Amino acid sequence: MLFLTGELDSHASVISFLGNVGIGKNRRFFNPLINGKVDKKDYSERIDEFLKNWDLMDISKYKNITFIGYSNGANFTLGLLEKRPDIANTTILLHPSNFDWQFTKKPEKNKIIATTGALDLMAPAADVVKLKNQLSGIGYEEFQIIMLDSGHEITNEEIEKLKEIYKK
Repeated sequence: MLFLTGELDSHASVISFLGNVGIGKNRRFFNPLINGKVDKKDYSERIDEFLKNWDLMDISKYKNITFIGYSNGANFTLGLLEKRPDIANTTILLHPSNFDWQFTKKPEKNKIIATTGALDLMAPAADVVKLKNQLSGIGYEEFQIIMLDSGHEITNEEIEKLKEIYKK
């Protein structure tokens, strides 16, 4: 996602995280789905581990924190939001899935931008709309969806639309 960070803000300070499940291009943040379901125990443990490490970091010098996640990374970021809705000022979710998240805490500041493709079979657009409705219901007032005529890939059109919205 470093290329996207450069497109959105070429002067941003960047902290990048790699998932620790799998290797190479199969690296991810949590175990693969089993019959379309998240291994909740593994997932929760990995979220807690990340938050423990996050709390050890000195982020006081950063005025604006943006989390960006694509696919598995977006789904991992949603787990962070379940536990800490204000971990970031802005959250960009590229092609997230809706895995029956249990959001209960209202954010004070976090703005969400989510992208989805009309032809995305891995993270269907309808699921992203359901996610928006769920989060809007608990107080995420700023949740914008960018709907694209594409599949589960990041497109140039997607990047251009993200740049327009993010800079507002």
